[in-house]
Parts: sequence; structure tokens; C-alpha cells
Amino acid sequence: MGGRQVSELRRASTVCLVRDLDTVEVLMVQRPHTARFMPGVWVFPGGVVDDTDARPPAAFAPIDDSSDWKVAAARELMEETGIWLTSTGTHTLPIVSHVFDAVAESSHRIDLDQLIYFSNWITPSVFPIRFDTRFYFAVSTVGEAAAFNPDELIGATWVSPIDALQREDADDWAIAFPTRRVLELLASEPSAAGLADRLTSMDIVPPIQPRLLVGAEEARIVLPDDPDFAAAGAQQDDPTILERLADVVASGARVPVEFKKRT
Repeated sequence: MGGRQVSELRRASTVCLVRDLDTVEVLMVQRPHTARFMPGVWVFPGGVVDDTDARPPAAFAPIDDSSDWKVAAARELMEETGIWLTSTGTHTLPIVSHVFDAVAESSHRIDLDQLIYFSNWITPSVFPIRFDTRFYFAVSTVGEAAAFNPDELIGATWVSPIDALQREDADDWAIAFPTRRVLELLASEPSAAGLADRLTSMDIVPPIQPRLLVGAEEARIVLPDDPDFAAAGAQQDDPTILERLADVVASGARVPVEFKKRT
């Protein structure tokens, strides 16, 4: 019997940029309500790894065989918020469309060592849009309010991880499942330095690929430690799973934002 065709993975990078004020705060941005993927959702700055990320200006350093993931993370942060991670600290500069040109013309050196790789999420195989996303952590010295590129986003803010989780619980914010799990991790330490020490000490970063579980009245994402993970495995090759998912969504059931209809 023929199984459901699995969509190709696109590589992506995202940055959890944190700072210490009265408490740990993380920079989050809001996607447009017209976005094809996760409209209106609050996320960390980031995006798809481009071919050009393997050939950045010489000011991006250090460069190795896997640096295009980090280059994409730093580039997206600059494009979306104007924040540069440099060898002399974190700087907020005017937002520009052609980041590589701006870096090449500047006196700044982009310090990729500031980016700590700590999490890897892979979209469940049933979805038509799938990403292999690496999450990076960095500490910011920026003190001013968050800026954002209005061509790509509709909002940006510094927020404590606990406040972000509470806003989602209150239905004020839409937050994707992986983002919520990362926010829970960020809320587990009282300082940015403590988070940096904890994440730097990780020996390996195992990929996390959840499964989609669709029942008669609910749809949810399950992880390997979930008791229903094995049961969900049989559903991943079901060619009708997205149709059943659409029925659950149409019924008005509360479902994660990844499941909601895109415009």
C-alpha cells in the first residue's frame, strides 16, 4: 500500500536573545496575520537558511562547515530587529534589507561565537510545510525597547519567559508548541548568565521530532516521552490525517497554533 508522501524539510535558524533587567527577558516578535505559516503567532527572531548564508562577508566569524545555520540566525536577527551581535557587544542599528552589504561596509565584526546552539526541532512529518530548526541562545546588552521590520513583522517586545507563557495561557498570545517548550526552559534559570552556563554545558543537542495525534474531538502534538507517542506513530502514514485534523479544527476545538488554517 502506498503511504502518505512526506514533505521536504527546510533548514531554519532562530535566536533566543535574552537580557537581564529586573528579571530575565527574551526578545519575541509577532508574525503578520496574513503570513502563510503561523499567522499572528509570537516567535523568536529567525528564518530559513539561505544559500548565501554559506558565503557571508569576511566580517562574520568564525566560519566552519556548519556556520550557515549561525550566519542565518545572526542575519535574521539583524533583518528583523536591527540587533547586531558583534565582537564589541550587542548593538542596535537601523534595520536594512541587505544585511550582508551593510556588514561589509561597516567596521563591525559579527561574532558567531555568541550564539549557543541548544535545541533542534523538526516539524512532524504529516505537515505540508516542514522545518529543521536550530535554536540558538545569546545574551544581549541592549537596553532600549525592541524595534522590528514592518515589512516582515507586526510587533516585537522584550518579555519574561513566564509572562509570555501566561499570555498564551490567557489566550492573549498565540505561541507554537516548540516555542512554549523553549520558554519553559528559559524560565528555569534566574539569570542570563545562568542560562548561558547551563546551555553551554550541553554535550549533544538531540533532534526532537514530535508526532501529530488526532482524536475524535482533539488534535495535539506528542513527544517521545508522552504515553501516546507510540499510538501516534501509526497515524503518521495515514493519508486522511490532515482531513481529520481539518474536521477537528472546524469543530472549534482548542488546538495548537500549528494546526490552525493558514491564509
